[in-house]
Amino acid sequence: MKVTKGLGKTLAGLTVAMLVMSGCSTNSGSSGSPNAEPLSTSKPSEEIGSSTSNPDTSTYRKLKVYTVGNFPQNDSKAVVAEINKYLKEKINAEIDFQGLPWSSWAEKMALAYQSGEQVDLTFAPNWADFSNNVTKGAFLPLDDLLTEYGQGIMETLDPRFLDGGRVNGKIYAIPTNKEIGESHTIMFRKDLIDKYGFDINSIQTLEDLEPWLQTIKDKEPGLAPIWLSGSGSDTLSYFDKTKPSMEENFRYELVAGAPAGIVLDTKTDKMIISTLESDATIYRLRLYSEWFKKGFINQDAATTKTSAEDAFKAGKTWMKFGSDKPDSDKEDSSATGIELVKLKGNDPEISTASVSNSMMAIGRTSVDPERTMMLLNLLHTDKNLVNLIDFGVEGRQYVKVEGKDNFIKLQDGVSTRADTGWAPGIEWMFGNQTLTYLWEGESSDKWEKFKAYNEKAHKVRSFGFNFNTDAVKTEVSVVSNIIKEYRPLLETGSLDADKVLAEYNDKLKANGIEKIRAEVQKQYDEWKAKQS
Repeated sequence: MKVTKGLGKTLAGLTVAMLVMSGCSTNSGSSGSPNAEPLSTSKPSEEIGSSTSNPDTSTYRKLKVYTVGNFPQNDSKAVVAEINKYLKEKINAEIDFQGLPWSSWAEKMALAYQSGEQVDLTFAPNWADFSNNVTKGAFLPLDDLLTEYGQGIMETLDPRFLDGGRVNGKIYAIPTNKEIGESHTIMFRKDLIDKYGFDINSIQTLEDLEPWLQTIKDKEPGLAPIWLSGSGSDTLSYFDKTKPSMEENFRYELVAGAPAGIVLDTKTDKMIISTLESDATIYRLRLYSEWFKKGFINQDAATTKTSAEDAFKAGKTWMKFGSDKPDSDKEDSSATGIELVKLKGNDPEISTASVSNSMMAIGRTSVDPERTMMLLNLLHTDKNLVNLIDFGVEGRQYVKVEGKDNFIKLQDGVSTRADTGWAPGIEWMFGNQTLTYLWEGESSDKWEKFKAYNEKAHKVRSFGFNFNTDAVKTEVSVVSNIIKEYRPLLETGSLDADKVLAEYNDKLKANGIEKIRAEVQKQYDEWKAKQS
């Protein structure tokens, strides 16, 4: 059931998105549409990218870079100092690095966009209200800047990625160079898989997990069989294979930029409201409620701020749902210090959402968009810079593996990356991931596997379509807030599914979901008519 592919991520993003939208009021200085007047601190668009091929970097710049991750980090000062030392030499610039924790990122960015605060480079994935922020004028169009100062990006990035950052034909964000498709998995502690003799290959659907969950509940009383955090991105729907969804052969697709309640029915090519018109979605939400009642899910799932990853590392659970990619189990094992094994998910698919789930945008309030594009270009082409940001400083956070220049490891006596003072978990956000070092234990052909993975991924029907919310932005804002309100209850099974669904659907219908659906359908039909 494609309705759930990435739904967790999207719904989680909508949690973020609603906060962003609530902060970006219509009287924001970064207001309006792509045609709106830019903020006074930004340059007119016709000047952007008008520089010569010999960029002028004679004026020192301090660029404010926003991202989100496991922040704060103890060794940020030393790592950022090393980054700045390098950037000063390369482009006569330094960064004011604003690493924000997941818990406050949405609110902080909403305030930054609303107040006209300097934002030079910022993490701007599709699932964090990207389209709405474009509509509100938070980001600069990048086509000219990319041509002038981003040649390295153009040469290294699969051109399919760029469709993820387009709105109304213009590029507003540059995706990270990483896996292009999307698939999902479940990670398990290997020691418990071995202890109980579980066969990973026996799991085909969510329902197949039930005997395992019962075993963990009965025999490992200190562990929650499933740990969910309704306020975060942890959701069962990362692994979307229920029996009904398998029978429907994944017929539904998420629609990039639209509220998560609206999906494309690929059999009819019509937009539907998932919780009203998809039996598979309703079944899945009822299953969550049933599992919650059985004690398979942590009982504070709707309110806890502890992520599944943190609960995993703290010994409160034994499995977690997440996105898959080549060597993801090795990456997570290295990050947590716990040996993990993974269940293979679906084959990768390319959607507008998958190519835009990690992007960087240049803010409308950037003090120097040209220099910022140079920085972004370096992030896609400069191995030293990418590894500094991702892994910290050689000799402080890691050391090279003797005889293997591209492999790194922790220093003797250090147990996990978290103990090094720099492990923000942002490798998937910045620039070109294929330039990063490999951790000892990872496959030497990891990036070749990525290439094969990307080549295997196939496009979904709506690939390239990105909903522009401008015509219904008020309704989208209200409906998205409703989704934010009900998501923790629905996605964790914390209350009776049928009762919550009835209330939820009534509110959606009363606040414009049909109007949004009609607009999405109209734009989709227009977009489709232009495709060859």
